[in-house]
Amino acid sequence: MNDISIARWPVGGRGGSRFSIRINQWFKLIAVTLLFAIWVGLPLFMGVLWSLVDPDHPWSYPHLFPEKLSFYHWEHAFKYTDIVPAIGRSFFIAFCSTLLAFALALPTAYALGRMSFPGKEAIKIVILLPIMLPGMVVALFLGRTFIMLGLSQTYIGVILGHALLGLPYMLRILIISFESIPQEVVDAADNLGAGIWTKLKEIYLPLIMPGFLAGSLFTFIASIEEFNISFVIGSPSIQTITTILFSYLGYNFVRTSSSVISLILIIPNLLILFLFEKYFKSQYMSAALGKV
Repeated sequence: MNDISIARWPVGGRGGSRFSIRINQWFKLIAVTLLFAIWVGLPLFMGVLWSLVDPDHPWSYPHLFPEKLSFYHWEHAFKYTDIVPAIGRSFFIAFCSTLLAFALALPTAYALGRMSFPGKEAIKIVILLPIMLPGMVVALFLGRTFIMLGLSQTYIGVILGHALLGLPYMLRILIISFESIPQEVVDAADNLGAGIWTKLKEIYLPLIMPGFLAGSLFTFIASIEEFNISFVIGSPSIQTITTILFSYLGYNFVRTSSSVISLILIIPNLLILFLFEKYFKSQYMSAALGKV
């Protein structure tokens, strides 16, 4: 009997260990879910409530929730503001600035990711410096330069400004993508007589596609949410979602109207993020790994 009980003891121990691991995993999942709900869900929920406050029944202390809900502020935003054309302008500018940032970043990222030369690591740090500068400072310097070049209050000027804003994100991610390409694949292509354009088409572009999508996501969302450059270079001729939003966040702060515009700004970005995570990321990652 003693032998049997001793033989069975490790099995029970392993079962208890698996049970404790499962409990620990569930605890972490619940903790992350609660953190996400408080950090993201609660602000979104409050924004939705503020956007639905009935103007005839203001929401104030001590009421925990609005007394009455209404779509008045949504109807007002779409009827009396330039929000619908501004949405189209914002997405058009974001799309063009993302493509331009990729075109500008590609040769530099290739050089920094695949070549060796003095000062390479220092350049990698320098290209990130624009992110550390205050946005309004960058916008004012660009605005003055664009006025001299005749690009102020033009789509070309705003697109170029947004592309320069997203360039550090695109560059950094593409550099890492080029560095992660196995040298054996490039050497095999060289041994088979592939030229630079063949390698670019068959090796580099497919393998950096995940990095391009990640950089595009950052650049696109940064462009959609950019206010300083849009205001300094584009206003008043070119109105975007953010310039309309900040008009409500000025001296005469209107919380209800600001909530409506904020949700209009956030919802498309969330949809793009979910689509990227669900479809594009997995598709191109598998395609890239298949090439390897």
